[in-house]
Amino acid sequence: MRLMKTYINSSTIILSFLLCVFNASESLLVGIANLRQETKPNSTKIIFLVELVKIVELGCFSGGISQETAFSQYRKSNSIINFAPLIQSLKSIFTDSTTLLFGIPAMAYFINNNLVFLILNLMNPPTFTVLSNLKILTTGLFSYIFLNRILSTTQWISLVLLFIGTTIAQIQFSSEGSFEFTSPFGFLLILIFSSISAGASVYTEYVMKDKFGNESINLQNIKLYLFGVLLNGLVYFTLSYRSDDGFFLTLYPIHYAIIISVCSLGLITSAIIKYSGSITKVYASSLAMFFSGFVCYYILEFSPNINFFLGALICCLSVHMYSTGGLDQYNVIRSKEQESSLINEDLEENIGLEKKIFY
Repeated sequence: MRLMKTYINSSTIILSFLLCVFNASESLLVGIANLRQETKPNSTKIIFLVELVKIVELGCFSGGISQETAFSQYRKSNSIINFAPLIQSLKSIFTDSTTLLFGIPAMAYFINNNLVFLILNLMNPPTFTVLSNLKILTTGLFSYIFLNRILSTTQWISLVLLFIGTTIAQIQFSSEGSFEFTSPFGFLLILIFSSISAGASVYTEYVMKDKFGNESINLQNIKLYLFGVLLNGLVYFTLSYRSDDGFFLTLYPIHYAIIISVCSLGLITSAIIKYSGSITKVYASSLAMFFSGFVCYYILEFSPNINFFLGALICCLSVHMYSTGGLDQYNVIRSKEQESSLINEDLEENIGLEKKIFY
């Protein structure tokens, strides 16, 4: 059996640290912005700018993209910025009727992105960081129900542990011995957030891969970003623009920091998966729970209790089990395929033998 060795170099450590920081940074920065009434962010305006910056990122940081294939191949040259294929692809988007199919997941992401800002008004960033792992639970369940995806025993156990961990993390005990949830309404919103996230993921995998399997991921992303710009822009300019003192005048440095952190997370995640592997991403995301609590302890006067640490540890364990437990599933499927192949070979041999006997 061939064993794979993982080498941890300095670049992997740096990328892992950055991923840990940026995983926790959005909730931390929004929590800091919520401390003052004048800096409370307008979610639709912030997300509108985030989606615009992401579109620019596709033109700047994809290394230049071949005009002949329009987002399907990377162009080998020294040029970093090349907006020609981006403009060419934008034209094709508006003339392709199937683009409307991207409106469904885009609407889900629009709701979820704005829900994050609402939830962070109801609970502290560390608790949100821990509870947001519930989307792993809902995605696993939705994939099992709607995509008939097989989950290993380890993965089922990890989903149960994840629910237990997130529940423990938000329990607070009073001096009288009774307990209560940190924010019952916030927990309800987290469940809605996780369900919408799972639904969008399942829809994207079920519909998009069948209809757009040969389409570049960059082109698919830009379609989602365009819908994000349209939806958030429509809500902002319809409901908030008139009461706003100025589009950029009401943006504070903390708001620009939120935009940069959200946009950078995708780039760092891609780099981690490419150069280190998805398991490093899992560990970095798990550490983000504790990093968020550590920062909030010094900045936001957050005092974590034993339940928070216990719940966070259980969540870390469950995330690791869910990510690595799929190997059991792969081995089961592979053994079943091998068994089926052997049965077919035996049948073919028996059929051939019967032919020799009767003919």
